[in-house]
Amino acid sequence: MFRHTSVRTRFILFALISLIPLLIVIIFFLDRSAEQSNQEIITGEATISTLVTQSLANYINSRYQTIERLSGVPVIQQQDNIDAVNHVLGEARALRPEMSGIFLINTGEQVVGESGTDAELVLPDIRNQIETTLTTGQRTISGRIELADETNVIVLLAPVTTITQTQTTAAAPGDAPTPTPPSDDNGRERQATTTVTPEATPGQQPPGTILGVVGAVVQIDTMTQSVIPVPRTRADIAIVSSDEVIAATGDIRQNEEDFLRRIDEEDIRAGSSGTDVFQMTSTSGMERLATFAPVPLEFADWAVIVSFPVPRPYGDSLWLEGALMLALATIAVLAIAVAIGEYTARPLRDLARDSQLLQQGDYSVSIQPNGGGEILSLSTALSELGNRLGGQVAGLEQSHLERQRQTDQMRELLRRTLRLQEDERRRIAGEIHDAVSPLITGALYQARALQMANGSSTHETLNETLQSVNSLLERASEELHGVIFDLRPPDLDDIGVVAALEAYVSTIQRTGLQARLEVINDLPPLTPEVRLGIYRIVQEALHNVVRHASADEAVVRIEFASDLLRVTIRDNGAGFTPGSAVRPTSLGMLSMRERAAAIGATFSIISKPGGGTAIVIERTETGNVMSDEILDDLIRHRDDESQVVDVVHSSDNTGNEDASGTSETDDEGRRDS
Repeated sequence: MFRHTSVRTRFILFALISLIPLLIVIIFFLDRSAEQSNQEIITGEATISTLVTQSLANYINSRYQTIERLSGVPVIQQQDNIDAVNHVLGEARALRPEMSGIFLINTGEQVVGESGTDAELVLPDIRNQIETTLTTGQRTISGRIELADETNVIVLLAPVTTITQTQTTAAAPGDAPTPTPPSDDNGRERQATTTVTPEATPGQQPPGTILGVVGAVVQIDTMTQSVIPVPRTRADIAIVSSDEVIAATGDIRQNEEDFLRRIDEEDIRAGSSGTDVFQMTSTSGMERLATFAPVPLEFADWAVIVSFPVPRPYGDSLWLEGALMLALATIAVLAIAVAIGEYTARPLRDLARDSQLLQQGDYSVSIQPNGGGEILSLSTALSELGNRLGGQVAGLEQSHLERQRQTDQMRELLRRTLRLQEDERRRIAGEIHDAVSPLITGALYQARALQMANGSSTHETLNETLQSVNSLLERASEELHGVIFDLRPPDLDDIGVVAALEAYVSTIQRTGLQARLEVINDLPPLTPEVRLGIYRIVQEALHNVVRHASADEAVVRIEFASDLLRVTIRDNGAGFTPGSAVRPTSLGMLSMRERAAAIGATFSIISKPGGGTAIVIERTETGNVMSDEILDDLIRHRDDESQVVDVVHSSDNTGNEDASGTSETDDEGRRDS
């Protein structure tokens, strides 16, 4: 049923069907509007989380770089001059005021030197951290430490090891204060390096030996101001470890235990890859969307949590607005579908009508390109197709007429050839009967008469009789030689085509036609087929001159230059129009043209009425062996027996291979003129 539906109706149906996805989209949009809002919040939270985690990682790493440079200073490594140690630590803290304290602890876990915050205030909370750093030689970071003045700090520890090669160092005691190193694109400080020789290593301890720990005390409030963006609007941001809140905004710090419990209920743990999203209820009972992102620190199990309140869902008014939009869209889509359907269907109807006419064989119809886009391309293509089909049909009809004409010519040529063969057989039989047979019969009678004399004849009579027999046999031999020469000149195989043509031209001169042969340059070796083809063409051409041209002079010229063999036969006869279809010599011309094609030569006629005629045969000489082109063609078709046979016949026509015995017999057994 749908197959016979018009294009306009299909447009309307498609428009109605297309409204179904629109309805689904509207329902989906209304149903998912709250989720989209949540996604926008999550995207913002993820951006804030990424910003905070990167800032926090850069902040911590920058402080570690500072204390690690201190660990490479010889004074810090030697630990034998407390004043010098305190001086270096004081200069470093002056350059890093955000670090409230810097201290140096030896392998006995005793404070060697310090600057700023009293190290004894934090030592009880970092004993395990110090032991871990002295044992593993790795960086460590403490949890949140509350001091007596309600100041919250964290402690960063880095090992002091003996120097093994050129490495990062700080200025030695007494040197000018080291300026603050510049920072790279990530906020990390670029280290200024100085070459420290092995002699700077205290004592004879092997390279890499842990000599102590350098620690830095960082206030959490100072770190929070540096890494958490402002203003924070309704967002709550928290930096947490596995068991405590390091820093936070809002009321998270006041409800730390409840916040951590809710985090545990969500099964969120530091160290997860990527950013995790979850929903939680705040301590005030508000639903919040939160994102969890681990901080990229190898030595700390920290994470950043950013949360926003969940937006309120849309009201029922959106459903009413969606239904109204759907109704308006339905009306607009149907109106557009009707207009576009009519605009599209009209040129298609015209194309269908014209195509049916082409299908019925009316190639005179002219398809006019119309419409637009693909329809214009289709109509243009059909117009070109119709024109091409009309031209091809006309060409086929013309080709059919031409093939019919050629068939008639070949049929007439075959009849003429058969007639000439019969005439030639009759002439040969007549010549043998009238000329050769009486001579042989006379010789036979004289020989029998001599035999019947039974030796009674005198010696003089015997000699006269034998001489008469010899004379008769010689005349018979000459007559037979003439007949054989007419069939196929022996000189053609013995001394070449030039000698054979000279003999034939001499014969033609007996008819009163002043004919002569001109040879320019020596001819190359020619195959028997080429020699025979040239001879027969010249023979046919001179025969036509004698019978039809009314000429009194003819010239045959054979010339060879630059591998081109040219044979020209011209006369001063009446001439004719070469394009004329009806001439007494048309079949003779066709015969010469076929012979030229058989030996791979071109055939052309130059003539005009009253101006004589010239026949030109040109052939490129390729030698007596098979040409490269024919060999390549044979190799390409050697797997196809029928094609190989066709190629072999084609090579016969080029004159570069021996002709079949049948062709040779036919050529030798008939005379066309």
